[in-house]
Amino acid sequence: MIRLVATDVDGTLVPDGTSHINPEYFPVIEELRRLGIQFAVASGRQEDSLHRLFAPVKDRVFFISSNGGVLSTSTRILFTTPMEPSGLRQLLEQCRQLPECELLIAASQATYCQVGANPEFLRWLREEYRFTIEEVPDLEAVCQDAVKLSVYHKPDGKPHPATALVEPWKGRITGVVSGPEWVDFADPRVQKGAAIRILQESLEISPEETMVFGDQLNDVSMLRQAAYSYAVGSARPEVKAEAARIAPPLAEDGVLQVLKKLAEAKGAAVWE
Repeated sequence: MIRLVATDVDGTLVPDGTSHINPEYFPVIEELRRLGIQFAVASGRQEDSLHRLFAPVKDRVFFISSNGGVLSTSTRILFTTPMEPSGLRQLLEQCRQLPECELLIAASQATYCQVGANPEFLRWLREEYRFTIEEVPDLEAVCQDAVKLSVYHKPDGKPHPATALVEPWKGRITGVVSGPEWVDFADPRVQKGAAIRILQESLEISPEETMVFGDQLNDVSMLRQAAYSYAVGSARPEVKAEAARIAPPLAEDGVLQVLKKLAEAKGAAVWE
């Protein structure tokens, strides 16, 4: 039987950078909870963006935000893994030299950008991602409690500029591709899969009782933490290779299709 379902958001449940979720998800999540199945949302987004997106059921799910940097409920932070400040400041300075990039620093309950950030970028974050963004004179001032540094670059068909920094920082700070526009940096201990493992251990749920969904490289660790792992049909090829099964693509609400069948089966762990 499945006792825990966890899913990525952008590219898996909603189009990247939007808040347009199919409302049919909410009664299905309620039904899964009625069946005793825990539900977790695992995303690179900040916590309050996820609260808004899942407002009808926010008191019924766990939130894994900032790619695993923060594990919480709607009312309480359960676990957080901050970055080492001195290393973050060095990386921040290098990221400032990247062409046509915007930077965000996420703490456990706030997200910061530098005063003077691109207004269109901030409008997009506030209106589409529904982020709460605080503008500060210098991002270095908020490095002490940071859990993630995000580098945005508008897709242009070329590799994201920040990918060039991933390998040089390996072992000290981990960088992951979180979508076509984003590269995220965090403490090496921070992974969606690590947060799922903490949740499993606290709830006494095994990987064999866990079902997960994802589409991007930052979801791979989560897929590895579940026996029932799905990549949506629109996922990156590397993610599909890691998943045990392929769900229909985002455009067909593939995750919703699988969850409806799980609810109909009363939580029985039966593949498509």
